[in-house]
Amino acid sequence: MSLSRTIHNTSCVVSIAFTLVGLSCGDCIQTPSVSSISPTSLSAGAPGFLLTVNGNNFRQNSMVGLNGTVRPTTFVSSHQLIAAIAASDVAMPETLKVSVSSPAEVSPTTLTTASSSSGGESVHVDCAGGSSNSVSLTISP
Repeated sequence: MSLSRTIHNTSCVVSIAFTLVGLSCGDCIQTPSVSSISPTSLSAGAPGFLLTVNGNNFRQNSMVGLNGTVRPTTFVSSHQLIAAIAASDVAMPETLKVSVSSPAEVSPTTLTTASSSSGGESVHVDCAGGSSNSVSLTISP
């Protein structure tokens, strides 16, 4: 990809063209993924409990959703979150969908040009967050 920049000065105009060699997204958020939960099932009418969610790409601001509704979430690591599930969430027999979402953030991105291949120029870009796959939590009668 070729880019150009024109610099205006009171005495001259300079045009600079360069070729984009690389683009690094810095710490852009990767979409979270859920590999397992614990427990995976319980009986309807059970008391509130802590749900452990295991997976990848969790951030300190990631949130656990239960059927799309965010639950109070504690960040343990980039591979584990714990969510507080209320007794009212498991009052009736059904299959609930557990997922994780990470909000969008602004993150530094490095542009490396052919003329500065040893370094780069850092700019800030919006990095999209994302939502994980869903894992089932079974509430039996």
